[in-house]
Amino acid sequence: MTIWFYVKTSDDAKVVGQVVCDFNFEQGEHPQDQYSWLLEPGRDAPDYWEIRGKYAVLKDLTEICIVYRIGDTIVFAEIEDYLAPDFADPLITKYGLDNVKWLVVPGKR
Repeated sequence: MTIWFYVKTSDDAKVVGQVVCDFNFEQGEHPQDQYSWLLEPGRDAPDYWEIRGKYAVLKDLTEICIVYRIGDTIVFAEIEDYLAPDFADPLITKYGLDNVKWLVVPGKR
């Protein structure tokens, strides 16, 4: 399944995206055993961002989701369902349950 998160806020997409990225950093036992999420500018629009996963020892980045604004809401789109807690925890902590909504869409059949 795929999940979309919606956050009602006046903060811009970069700020809200960084909240999620800051929460998703892991340091292993070894100095190079690091996994983090990075917020990068998107290619399509000025307030369009991409969250990507990065292991310190690898050059490749994995796409986690896209982040953008619609009206008074920041959208985190196309998230794999197993990543839901990595978004829900920091967003609800920062913006409150009343301002965070999500939509679950079944995968392609």
